[in-house]
Order: sequence, then C-alpha cells, then structure tokens
Amino acid sequence: MGGTDPNHQLNKLGNGNILQWKRKAEQYLIASGLDYTIIHPGGLIDEAGGLRQLILGIDDKLLERNPRNIPRADVASLAVGCIGLPEAMNKSFDVICAPAGEGSPSSDWSAVLSQLQGSCDYSLNSQMTDKELATV
Repeated sequence: MGGTDPNHQLNKLGNGNILQWKRKAEQYLIASGLDYTIIHPGGLIDEAGGLRQLILGIDDKLLERNPRNIPRADVASLAVGCIGLPEAMNKSFDVICAPAGEGSPSSDWSAVLSQLQGSCDYSLNSQMTDKELATV
C-alpha cells in the first residue's frame, strides 16, 4: 500500500521511490494484456496466519484504518487462494487484517474478494506516460 502517495515514507528509503517503481511495474503488467492479480499488503508482521479477518480495499483507503498490518502467512494464503479464482482475475487491491478478536478468520477467498468495489485506479499517481503505455 502507499502507491498513490508520491510522498510516502517508503519512497525515502535507500535510493528512493520504491513505491513509484513498484507502481510503474504494475502498470506495465496491466498494460501487457497478461492476466494478473496484484496484492498490496499493509505492514507485514511475523504472527501466525489464519487467525484474523482480512479486509480488502483499493487506492490506499485502508491507510486510514489502524492498525493496518497483516501477517506474512495471511498474504501468502491469500495469494495462493487467488490462483485460478475468477473473482481475482485482473484485480489490484490492498489488504490488511482486522484487529485480533474482531470478525471471523478469513478462508473463503471468493467471499473475501466479494468485498472489493472495483480495482485500484492507476491514473492516481501514474508512473507511466501515455507514450510508454502505448508501446507496451
């Protein structure tokens, strides 16, 4: 998450602009015509997976929530669960977990993906010019 904000703190690490480069790569993938599922997890934590409800959103709206983290194991389970799932085809979305004790643990990936209201809007903080997109 954070790709819609050019001033996000992750863009200040290392050589900079990590989220900008990730966003550009995502735009190339989308423009390629290949099928895709792009998952933007919140802050990754080292806790057991499968114990909390997953919350999906788009365009960094989940950054308004607190906490906005997710166990690595839950991201992995979601990624595997999306393979071959029609509801995940050509979607880009953000994901975090509800606080412990809130909601039911997520395991029905179709039901989890039914939360989505569309897909991420890559015109927000686009990293590609129209000319670049036309050549992909």
